[in-house]
This record gives sequence, C-alpha cells and structure tokens, in this order.
Amino acid sequence: MEYALFYAEGADALPYVPADDNVGEWVDDVEARGVSEYGERLRPEQDATTVRVRGGELLVADGPFSESKESIGGFDVIDARDLDEAIEIASRHPVASFGRVEIRPFVRWPDADPDARIVPAGFAERPAQGRRYLMLVVVEPGGERAAADGGSAEDDGPEAWVGEMDGRGVRLFGEVLRPPADATFVRRRHGEVLVTDGGFAEAKEWVAGFDLIEVQGGLAEAIEVASKHPMARGGAIELRPLWPFDVHEDHVARAEREASERDLRLEPAAADALAGVAR
Repeated sequence: MEYALFYAEGADALPYVPADDNVGEWVDDVEARGVSEYGERLRPEQDATTVRVRGGELLVADGPFSESKESIGGFDVIDARDLDEAIEIASRHPVASFGRVEIRPFVRWPDADPDARIVPAGFAERPAQGRRYLMLVVVEPGGERAAADGGSAEDDGPEAWVGEMDGRGVRLFGEVLRPPADATFVRRRHGEVLVTDGGFAEAKEWVAGFDLIEVQGGLAEAIEVASKHPMARGGAIELRPLWPFDVHEDHVARAEREASERDLRLEPAAADALAGVAR
C-alpha cells in the first residue's frame, strides 16, 4: 500500500543536529527493501508561492498557504505492506527524532490498476529536464469551488487539468490523499516511538493531494499551471521548489554551506513572476 510521508518540525520540535543526521542510511535501507518510490527535500517556506483564483482574478502571494508552523520540509512516497510497516519506516527517519513525520495514505480508486504505482517506474533515476516544483493542492475552510464556465463545480474535477498537463509533459506524477482523519503522526523521543492519529497541523486548511511538476519557464510557468487547477478556485495551490542534496555528504558541512541562504527567498517575488503569466 502506498503512502506519502511529509516531514515537519511539529509543535514539540527539538534542535536539528547535523552531526546526527543519518538520512543516507535511511535512504539506503528503504531502497534496498524496495519500498521507496521517490522523495525530495523542499526549499524552506519563504520560497513557497501560493496561487488562488477568485472571481476569475489570479491572486499570487509569496509564502505558504497557511501561517501554521507546520510547513512541510520534504516528502517521500513509499510502498509498504501496511500501516505498521509505514510507521516503522517513518520512525527511523532522522526527522522523527527532532520533528515529526506524517503518514498519509493515497485514495484507492475502484477502477484503478492494482499494479499501478503513484511514481512511474524508474522515475527516481530520471534527470530533471526543467525546474521541478511540488504542487500542494489545499482545501481551505468555506472554499466552495466554482466551475470555470459558471456551471456545476461537481463537473469541474481535475481530470481535464491532469489530461492537459500530462499532454504538455508538465505533470510528472501525483494523486489525491485520504483526508487528515486518516493521517498518522510519528515522532521519536528518548528512544521511544510516539504514534498519534489525526491531521498534520491544527490549521483548518489541509493538503488534499499533490503533483510534482516540471517546467521550462520557472515560477511564471508554474503559476500558470497551478492557476488552471480547479482547486485554485475556492482552495489554494502552494508551489514549493525542490531543494536537492546528496544524502551521503557531510551534513555538518552542508548545513554550514546552506546557512546563509536558508532564510532567503531565492524564487522571484510573486508580483514579478505574474508578469510572465499569460492572462
């Protein structure tokens, strides 16, 4: 069964100690066991861009969709036997020792191929051909979605968007997640694994699914792609650029090297990027 693992600091976060970061060992283990499909680190929340469409007007803002401290710092897609194995895998990730890992199952569609996987086979070895963003599809309170043509929102599902973006070669993979009530939190404190049920954050907004996209036109094209998603009307789309790194490098040296840019926005300002979006 496939699960998304989301990584965040959490309310009881401990300081991150680079010398204790054993993510390389964790990656080697899940790959050797054949449970890893794909995973990436994300640029910090100041490099997030949130896209909404209201009344036909495109609204773009710098920063994440929520002011919650539960910003997602990375993700993995795994294929585990069951939730117990997913918990065991999540509990050994280094983030569990200072932050927390959320386990979210994907929606299982009745007509889906039972052998199909969220991440295409061999994708992890495929080199990037453009700039990649994780596109978080967010439900917001009271955000009833309005159909693009003024018709019924029930007839305005994401299928047309998926078809267009697959055809353009922009959408690499993605899927709908089961609701926050089906989420599981995993933390490790003082050698003890702590498991709780519930959503990732206390905020009313929640991530309903995600897509990994790859664009040639940078943030401007990513905004255009996000604005066409039906959830942008009434909900929100958060764009997060990937932040690749070598999981086996010296993490103390990496942390020192990255310290100067960690609190900077490296993406263009949303207002500047809007100039490159076709309206």
